[in-house]
Amino acid sequence: MDAYVASLTTINTPHRGCVFADYLLGKIPAAVKDKVADSYNAALRKLGDENPDFLAAVSDLTASACEAFNQKVPDRPGVYYQSVGSKLGVASGGRFPLNFSHHLVQYFDGPNDGLVAESSFPWGEDYTFLTTEGKRGISHGDMIDLNRENIRDFDVREFYVDLVNDLKRRGF
Repeated sequence: MDAYVASLTTINTPHRGCVFADYLLGKIPAAVKDKVADSYNAALRKLGDENPDFLAAVSDLTASACEAFNQKVPDRPGVYYQSVGSKLGVASGGRFPLNFSHHLVQYFDGPNDGLVAESSFPWGEDYTFLTTEGKRGISHGDMIDLNRENIRDFDVREFYVDLVNDLKRRGF
């Protein structure tokens, strides 16, 4: 498909995976994993996903799965790659489940957006790391405007307008 793709911009993407996901999937008993997965799958069905698979999605976030993906799907010449990541400053700045997972990711992977570590975001020719002046920071959910919340020092809608304008300026 690279002949049809001029650029690829990833937003808060775990290019190198999440070490905490490897740890949790290896340590949590199967019965607990299944119970958690059933709860998430039920919620996802209510949101319209006809065939959710929470465990498969979490498995795709592991560092080992991302490493295998990156080897299987290399960057293509002629495609402009860039990435963006953000930092949630304090767990209370995110909503569930990001306020909970922020601590886990912090422990295993360091600074993060509540789900993905800063070290996993960078990819491509250009990398932008976003945060705010205050303690709150910018969560994974904030980057997709999931919470529809105004954040001091960050306007998510303006961020996307600027991102598209920059791609246009570059000729894409």
